[in-house]
Amino acid sequence: MAFVPDPKIAEKWPYYLAGEPVYANTDLGVTDKYTGNVVCHVAVAHEAEIDKAIEKAHSAEKKMAQMPAYQRKAVLMYCVAEFRKRFDELAYCLCIEAGKPIVDARGEVDRLIDTFEIAAEECTRMYGEWSTMELSS
Repeated sequence: MAFVPDPKIAEKWPYYLAGEPVYANTDLGVTDKYTGNVVCHVAVAHEAEIDKAIEKAHSAEKKMAQMPAYQRKAVLMYCVAEFRKRFDELAYCLCIEAGKPIVDARGEVDRLIDTFEIAAEECTRMYGEWSTMELSS
């Protein structure tokens, strides 16, 4: 798979709150680690927006737990399809922001896809239950 950088990367990126893009008054410049140039700006959420996002996430958790397993799986597989469709774009963004070589960035995107696929398969076996992701006891 040949990688061709896309010089048309958007200048401003929103964050998403309850499925809606938010272009905040405050943003953060993303600097290309190789050139030092600011390549784009990302919106920054403040405390009130973060609290709202947490509230919305709690509300969504209840709805997701009530969804049939096949629908939860479909939601996650939709994400997988979008990640695959934007594979090179995601890898390119990692190169710019983190200074990763393209081979490593592609590996990160592969792991992202694998994680969502595994979660999609596992959610069909959980039946509305949840499990913590804690690493320590």
